[in-house]
Amino acid sequence: MAVEEDQEAETVLKKVWHFADHLPLALMLAAALMASVILTWNHPLWTTLLLALVLIVQGVYHPAPGDRAAMLAAAILGTPAEIAEVYLGEWTYHAPDLILGVPMWISLIWANLFSLFRRLARSFNALLAIWPGQDGPARRRLDGALAVPIILLWAAALILMEKPPFVQGLYATMILITAIFWRTSMDRMIFLTGAVLGAFGEFVCVQLGYWSYYHPLFKDYGVDITLPLDWGLSAVIIHRIASRWHTPKPDRKP
Repeated sequence: MAVEEDQEAETVLKKVWHFADHLPLALMLAAALMASVILTWNHPLWTTLLLALVLIVQGVYHPAPGDRAAMLAAAILGTPAEIAEVYLGEWTYHAPDLILGVPMWISLIWANLFSLFRRLARSFNALLAIWPGQDGPARRRLDGALAVPIILLWAAALILMEKPPFVQGLYATMILITAIFWRTSMDRMIFLTGAVLGAFGEFVCVQLGYWSYYHPLFKDYGVDITLPLDWGLSAVIIHRIASRWHTPKPDRKP
C-alpha cells in the first residue's frame, strides 16, 4: 500500500514538473513575440531580427516532436493566405516597407505563433493531467466543459458572420471535419489556446492601428466575429499537419 502511494505521489510530481518546466518558457516567448511586434512596428528590420531570434529559441530549446514541422507548415500556409486576404480586400496593414501588402516578417510571426500554441497547449494539458480522477468521470466532465465554449463559438460565428455563401460553406466544412476527426483533448486545447491568444493579440494590434478590417461585424472595435474561429481552426489544422508530418513511418519488410 505504501509503495503504491509513493508511486502515485512520484507520478503526480512528474506531472507537476512537466507543467512547470514548459509553462514559464512558453509565457516568456509569448511576451517576447508581443513586445517584438508592438514595440518595433515602425522598424520592420528590427521586428524581423527579434522574431528570428525568438524562432531560433523555440527551435533549439525544448522543442517537442512536431514543433519544427509546425513552424514550417505555418510559414508555408500562412504567408500566401495573408497575401491573398489582403488582395481580396479583407484587411490592410498600416506599416512601412510592405512586401505584396504584408510585413516582411509575416512568415516569422506565423511560424512562431503556431509553435507557441503547441507549447502552451501541452502545458495546459499537463496541468489537466494533475486533475483528481483524471481517468474517471471527473476528467470526462472537464473535457465536456472545454467543448462547450468551442461549440458556442462555432454556432455564433456561423449564424452572425457576414460572409459570402462560399466562405460560409468553407467554415462549415472545416468545423465539421474538426468535430468529427479532430476532437482529442489536445485538439480542444490547441483550438482554445489559438482562439483566445490569437484573437486577443490581433484585437490589441487592431486597436493600436497596425492593421484594419474593411467590413468588421463589430465596427466599434474593428474586428469580426470569426476572429477566434480563424485562429482556433488554423491552430488545429497546423497542429494536425505537423503531427502527421512528424509521425514516423513503419519500416518496410524486405
